Amino acid sequence: MTFSITYKPLFEVKILHLYYLDKGNDEFFLMNDKDKKKQLADFDISTIFELVPSTVTLRQMAGHKLVFKTTNTGFTVWAHVSENSDSTPLVTLDDTLEFTFLLKLIDHNFYNLTHLDLSNAGKLFFFSNRRLNTESPGFPLIKKSNVTQAAGDDYVLSVEGEKDMLGKLSSSEKKGLFGIINLSMKGDNSTLNITTAQQKIRNPFASFQLVFRNRKTYWRYFFRTDQTVKNKDDVEKENGSAQQLVTKKDHPLTEKGFIKIELDKGQLPNPDASIIKPNEADNKIYSEIYM
Repeated sequence: MTFSITYKPLFEVKILHLYYLDKGNDEFFLMNDKDKKKQLADFDISTIFELVPSTVTLRQMAGHKLVFKTTNTGFTVWAHVSENSDSTPLVTLDDTLEFTFLLKLIDHNFYNLTHLDLSNAGKLFFFSNRRLNTESPGFPLIKKSNVTQAAGDDYVLSVEGEKDMLGKLSSSEKKGLFGIINLSMKGDNSTLNITTAQQKIRNPFASFQLVFRNRKTYWRYFFRTDQTVKNKDDVEKENGSAQQLVTKKDHPLTEKGFIKIELDKGQLPNPDASIIKPNEADNKIYSEIYM
């Protein structure tokens, strides 16, 4: 007698960052499929976040014959399914079952290149298909994978909510923690459910997505000599100085691509995201380049 062990995807979470996926002014979600595939081929979320199940979740997954697998865009949880039905988990997944996954920050430039309020650095972000009792009815739920809306500062937990969530984690789990992905078999609305009413795997399986938008900054250039600036140029004098120029509008920071910044028929370089300088006086954020 022969038998086989079969696993099927139960759900997945994709995490995309547009700093790495946009190309200059070319937006990832507006690219054709060929260009999207090319951008994704070089993308690896593990350079930004370490993605790990909590200790409690690891025990729960083992007991329910589930397997956690990372991908270049996030992670997938696979279920051991019945020999008689590939949509039926071998171990029943109760509606109240929930899993917690930790987003541990690796990229120290994350807030430089991400469109999030700098004042929220160090606070806890929370992404879930169910709202916590500590949060307001307007607290956003995690998005499905066909939604390209970026995750913003509204995903920051309240002080009470953060205290409650951190109270469930060990000291090592809290280290470097940026956010938590908390997923229940049944969400606050049926479109976010992981399992069907019969506790089977959905077809297609549940797919969630986090999108982080790249930061836009004003680009400031410092010259050693006076520059000739014309009205049609993309930069203008700052504080009347011909040696200190700034772009007339903010521009996105991207790892790849080039944004044309013209000065007297020449092209100025694009900044990287290693240093940004917020200015409280005008409520703008600047990137600086020394020429």
